[in-house]
Amino acid sequence: MTSLTASSGRDAFEPAASGRWEPRRALALSVARKRTAFVRGMRLLFTAGALSIAALLVVQLVLGSSGNATGETEAVSADVRMTNPRFTGRDESLTPYVVTADTAIRRRDAADGVTELERPRLDYDFLEAGADVSRVLAESGRYDLPNRILDLYSDVNFRTRAGYTFQSDHARIFLREERVTGEEAVEGTGPMGTIRADSYEITDGGNRIIFSGNVRARLIQDRTAPIPDASPEEGND
Repeated sequence: MTSLTASSGRDAFEPAASGRWEPRRALALSVARKRTAFVRGMRLLFTAGALSIAALLVVQLVLGSSGNATGETEAVSADVRMTNPRFTGRDESLTPYVVTADTAIRRRDAADGVTELERPRLDYDFLEAGADVSRVLAESGRYDLPNRILDLYSDVNFRTRAGYTFQSDHARIFLREERVTGEEAVEGTGPMGTIRADSYEITDGGNRIIFSGNVRARLIQDRTAPIPDASPEEGND
């Protein structure tokens, strides 16, 4: 009896059988490995998300800053639409100008720097001296930024600083040169009368105007100018 009791007491102080420890150790290692894999996966996910956001920001900055234009941008299919765009620049005489519009659209297949405009306006002393700079020049237009050329289409209305007002369906304004050309019929009104022609060109900052093709003019005589006295010889003729 005594021998059996002593043996039972030693068993109480001996470590538990290996069959009880090893399952717990394996379970702990499995949990640790799963946790490491989860943390690694989350790191990869956050890294990919950060790279995607950075790429989108770079694309928006490039599209928004190209062409010295400001405005709210919105991607529509493959085109980029800007609300209230603003283009600034200077001509050869360093005279500043500002081109604005209700909306600007940059087509995917358009040439670099070319933007379509809806209801364009122009703040420029060459054409808008003394006029309301918020006035719409045309229903639509196209601005070629690299060449500083503004094309206006449909219901074009503008005025030179010499006091002449023109209406046409097309005007091409060379902003660097203070020059305007038009290949559509034009009607003009100014201090000397009215004129109509098939095409026209305005140069020298508005001081010289050339009309071509079926030109019809009506001159207004200045009745306030004194009439020279006729000599007797001329009166007898």
